[in-house]
Amino acid sequence: AEFEAGRETMSQFLESAGTLPKMLQQKGYLSLQTGKWWQKHYSRGGFTHGMTEGGRHGDKGLDIGRKTMQPVYDFIGEAKKQQKPFLVWYAPMMPHDPHTPPDALFQKYSKLTDSPHVARYWAMCEWFDQTIGDLLKHLDEQGLTQNTIITYVSDNGWIQNPNAPRYADKSKQSQYDGGLRSPIMVRWPGKLAPKTSDTPVISLDFFPTLLKLAGIAAPKTPGVDLTDEAAVAARKTLYGECFTHNFVNMDEPASSLRWRWMLQGNMKVIVPGAAEKEAKPELYDVLADPFEEKNLATDKADMVSTMTAALDAWWTP
Repeated sequence: AEFEAGRETMSQFLESAGTLPKMLQQKGYLSLQTGKWWQKHYSRGGFTHGMTEGGRHGDKGLDIGRKTMQPVYDFIGEAKKQQKPFLVWYAPMMPHDPHTPPDALFQKYSKLTDSPHVARYWAMCEWFDQTIGDLLKHLDEQGLTQNTIITYVSDNGWIQNPNAPRYADKSKQSQYDGGLRSPIMVRWPGKLAPKTSDTPVISLDFFPTLLKLAGIAAPKTPGVDLTDEAAVAARKTLYGECFTHNFVNMDEPASSLRWRWMLQGNMKVIVPGAAEKEAKPELYDVLADPFEEKNLATDKADMVSTMTAALDAWWTP
């Protein structure tokens, strides 16, 4: 009962904050939720259509990708029939565990590593990749490729533990790059020229980016429009935080805080929160030391102080 009450509180927070599907309704968009979804019924996120009815992780929504792509195809067909623009939230639990890839893919990668756990993870990545190919092919077949924006992000980084069916240290749930960093892509053939950016961006940028591309004025958020090169280049810092897997007190975010971090240039500071009472600040040069193995906090104590002050100006728990 306590778990369900907590999820209800989370869902209310989401509704009060506003969501992309809800705002796209201003332009007449239909929207589909599939896959992983924690916020109870899909309608709580502002979706007009969906698969998840309220169960943990996403209940029926978790069939997407692993068992079927048909709900996405049916929805796109319905949107075309109604002559309405659409949003698809394609969020399969892939390559998320359980790592249960098709045997042919597992055998393929078993030849490339001594670890069956790594082989299964790699196979899961390719299985996910195949479903993306199926989705892109369907857009081609429906004549929608040139008029569809595709964005990509994942919820966290993952480093597979070679000795066990779980993630490695400095990976998921950690304050390190292996747990925080994931690819971010925006694709619109004929409208956005292919390029890469060396300026760090963050998933918060999707919200203003997609609203702008859809012709909707975005509310003020910490994100920037990724198609605005000047705005992206002007960003000098990124801030973030890591919390305990389960909330201590949902009305007091600081009670669950494990770490705050800030990236400024090539330097990253990590400052412990209330849930990490014995920990000390860390400082890394993420270009020279991308795996964050050499803590420079003692040698560069002044930099730690300066960057921590900037973190406090952003959010003081």
